[in-house]
Amino acid sequence: MGLKGKLISQIEMKCSGHLLYEHFKSNPHKTSSMSPDKITNFTIHEGQLGKTNSVVSWNIILGGKERYAKQVLYIDDEEKTITFNFNEGFMNEIYKSMTLTLTADENLITWTLVYEKLNENTPEPLDFMEFLIGLIKDLETHHVGK
Repeated sequence: MGLKGKLISQIEMKCSGHLLYEHFKSNPHKTSSMSPDKITNFTIHEGQLGKTNSVVSWNIILGGKERYAKQVLYIDDEEKTITFNFNEGFMNEIYKSMTLTLTADENLITWTLVYEKLNENTPEPLDFMEFLIGLIKDLETHHVGK
Protein backbone atom coordinates (compact mmCIF):
# COMPACT_ATOMS: atom_id res chain seq x y z
CA MET A 1 0.00 0.00 0.00
CA GLY A 2 1.50 3.34 -1.07
CA LEU A 3 1.58 6.62 0.74
CA LYS A 4 0.45 8.66 -2.29
CA GLY A 5 -3.14 8.62 -3.44
CA LYS A 6 -5.75 10.23 -5.62
CA LEU A 7 -9.52 10.32 -5.22
CA ILE A 8 -11.85 11.62 -7.92
CA SER A 9 -15.55 12.29 -7.62
CA GLN A 10 -17.70 13.53 -10.49
CA ILE A 11 -21.13 14.90 -9.66
CA GLU A 12 -23.83 15.53 -12.23
CA MET A 13 -25.58 18.80 -11.50
CA LYS A 14 -29.13 20.08 -11.93
CA CYS A 15 -27.61 23.54 -12.33
CA SER A 16 -24.66 24.74 -14.37
CA GLY A 17 -21.28 23.54 -13.17
CA HIS A 18 -19.94 26.90 -14.31
CA LEU A 19 -22.26 28.61 -11.82
CA LEU A 20 -20.64 26.66 -8.97
CA TYR A 21 -17.18 27.43 -10.34
CA GLU A 22 -18.05 31.15 -10.20
CA HIS A 23 -19.40 30.67 -6.68
CA PHE A 24 -16.11 29.22 -5.40
CA LYS A 25 -14.11 31.79 -7.36
CA SER A 26 -16.00 34.97 -6.48
CA ASN A 27 -18.41 34.23 -3.61
CA PRO A 28 -16.94 31.56 -1.32
CA HIS A 29 -17.74 33.77 1.67
CA LYS A 30 -21.44 33.02 1.03
CA THR A 31 -20.96 29.26 1.34
CA SER A 32 -21.65 29.16 5.08
CA SER A 33 -25.16 30.55 4.56
CA MET A 34 -25.87 27.90 1.89
CA SER A 35 -24.37 24.98 3.84
CA PRO A 36 -24.23 26.00 7.52
CA ASP A 37 -23.93 22.41 8.77
CA LYS A 38 -20.68 22.01 6.78
CA ILE A 39 -19.05 25.46 6.57
CA THR A 40 -18.91 27.79 9.57
CA ASN A 41 -16.46 30.43 8.32
CA PHE A 42 -14.47 31.59 5.31
CA THR A 43 -11.63 34.13 5.55
CA ILE A 44 -9.38 35.66 2.92
CA HIS A 45 -5.93 36.33 4.38
CA GLU A 46 -3.95 37.56 1.37
CA GLY A 47 -4.86 38.62 -2.15
CA GLN A 48 -8.44 39.04 -3.27
CA LEU A 49 -11.38 36.90 -4.26
CA GLY A 50 -11.05 35.38 -7.71
CA LYS A 51 -7.27 35.84 -7.93
CA THR A 52 -4.53 33.21 -8.10
CA ASN A 53 -2.17 33.02 -5.10
CA SER A 54 -4.82 34.32 -2.73
CA VAL A 55 -4.60 32.71 0.69
CA VAL A 56 -7.90 31.64 2.25
CA SER A 57 -9.10 29.58 5.16
CA TRP A 58 -12.22 27.61 5.92
CA ASN A 59 -13.73 26.35 9.14
CA ILE A 60 -15.64 23.18 8.34
CA ILE A 61 -17.55 20.54 10.26
CA LEU A 62 -16.05 17.12 9.55
CA GLY A 63 -16.70 14.04 11.65
CA GLY A 64 -18.77 16.10 14.07
CA LYS A 65 -15.84 18.43 14.84
CA GLU A 66 -15.00 21.91 13.66
CA ARG A 67 -11.80 21.84 11.61
CA TYR A 68 -9.59 24.56 10.11
CA ALA A 69 -7.89 24.51 6.71
CA LYS A 70 -5.75 27.23 5.13
CA GLN A 71 -5.08 27.10 1.40
CA VAL A 72 -3.36 28.91 -1.46
CA LEU A 73 -5.56 29.11 -4.56
CA TYR A 74 -4.72 28.66 -8.23
CA ILE A 75 -7.52 29.75 -10.58
CA ASP A 76 -7.69 28.85 -14.27
CA ASP A 77 -10.64 30.57 -15.96
CA GLU A 78 -9.96 28.92 -19.31
CA GLU A 79 -10.16 25.40 -17.88
CA LYS A 80 -12.71 26.38 -15.21
CA THR A 81 -10.58 24.91 -12.42
CA ILE A 82 -9.71 26.05 -8.92
CA THR A 83 -6.88 24.31 -7.11
CA PHE A 84 -6.71 24.52 -3.34
CA ASN A 85 -3.20 23.79 -2.01
CA PHE A 86 -3.48 22.98 1.70
CA ASN A 87 -0.70 24.64 3.68
CA GLU A 88 -2.01 24.80 7.24
CA GLY A 89 -4.68 23.14 9.36
CA PHE A 90 -6.13 19.74 10.13
CA MET A 91 -5.25 18.11 6.80
CA ASN A 92 -1.60 19.10 7.23
CA GLU A 93 -1.58 17.31 10.58
CA ILE A 94 -2.70 14.05 8.95
CA TYR A 95 -1.21 14.25 5.46
CA LYS A 96 2.24 15.21 4.23
CA SER A 97 0.62 17.07 1.32
CA MET A 98 -2.86 17.60 -0.06
CA THR A 99 -4.18 19.38 -3.13
CA LEU A 100 -7.85 19.65 -4.04
CA THR A 101 -9.01 20.67 -7.51
CA LEU A 102 -12.53 21.65 -8.51
CA THR A 103 -13.24 21.36 -12.23
CA ALA A 104 -16.51 22.62 -13.72
CA ASP A 105 -18.11 21.49 -16.96
CA GLU A 106 -21.58 22.18 -18.32
CA ASN A 107 -23.49 20.12 -15.77
CA LEU A 108 -20.64 18.39 -13.96
CA ILE A 109 -18.42 19.19 -11.01
CA THR A 110 -15.33 17.08 -10.51
CA TRP A 111 -13.38 17.03 -7.26
CA THR A 112 -9.84 15.66 -7.54
CA LEU A 113 -8.02 15.10 -4.27
CA VAL A 114 -4.28 14.30 -4.50
CA TYR A 115 -2.53 13.51 -1.23
CA GLU A 116 0.45 11.94 0.43
CA LYS A 117 -0.06 10.24 3.77
CA LEU A 118 2.37 10.73 6.65
CA ASN A 119 2.58 6.96 7.15
CA GLU A 120 0.87 3.65 6.34
CA ASN A 121 -1.55 4.04 9.27
CA THR A 122 -3.00 7.30 7.93
CA PRO A 123 -6.52 6.67 6.56
CA GLU A 124 -7.58 7.51 3.03
CA PRO A 125 -9.44 10.87 3.10
CA LEU A 126 -12.78 9.29 2.16
CA ASP A 127 -14.66 11.24 4.84
CA PHE A 128 -13.36 14.50 3.36
CA MET A 129 -14.46 13.45 -0.15
CA GLU A 130 -17.92 12.63 1.22
CA PHE A 131 -17.95 16.08 2.83
CA LEU A 132 -17.10 17.71 -0.54
CA ILE A 133 -19.85 15.81 -2.35
CA GLY A 134 -22.37 16.86 0.30
CA LEU A 135 -21.20 20.46 0.05
CA ILE A 136 -21.75 20.49 -3.72
CA LYS A 137 -25.23 19.02 -3.24
CA ASP A 138 -26.07 21.80 -0.75
CA LEU A 139 -24.83 24.48 -3.17
CA GLU A 140 -26.68 22.83 -6.06
CA THR A 141 -29.94 23.02 -4.09
CA HIS A 142 -29.36 26.74 -3.56
CA HIS A 143 -28.51 27.43 -7.24
CA VAL A 144 -31.08 25.22 -9.05
CA GLY A 145 -32.96 27.35 -11.54
CA LYS A 146 -30.34 30.10 -11.66
